[in-house]
Amino acid sequence: MASRVLVADDDRALQVLLNVLLSRAGFDVDFADDGKQALTKINGDNYAVVMLDLILPEMSGIEILETLKRENPERLKKIIVLTGASRGVVDQVDKSEIHALVRKPFDIQDVIRLTAACALDR
Repeated sequence: MASRVLVADDDRALQVLLNVLLSRAGFDVDFADDGKQALTKINGDNYAVVMLDLILPEMSGIEILETLKRENPERLKKIIVLTGASRGVVDQVDKSEIHALVRKPFDIQDVIRLTAACALDR
């Protein structure tokens, strides 16, 4: 069975790109368009990897990380933050708690390698 990846990003073009790339790499991809939907999905399913943008409607990626730290800290190591947020926003992320932080624009092969490594790191 393919490892499941949640892409939490409101950018439809990026969702389509990641769906194609990650599906080709053997992942089963799911999506969340806003922060509240992302948190519900993260808590309700056992995703191997969560790709999380920091700037989301309804609830920010920072708020999601803070909520997980309080309520479900073991999920943090399955998070790859994939963001184009400003340095001030990115600096709010404790990079030691998550799997990785990648700035947009990103190298596609790097993201696929990171996703595979995160999925294997159980």
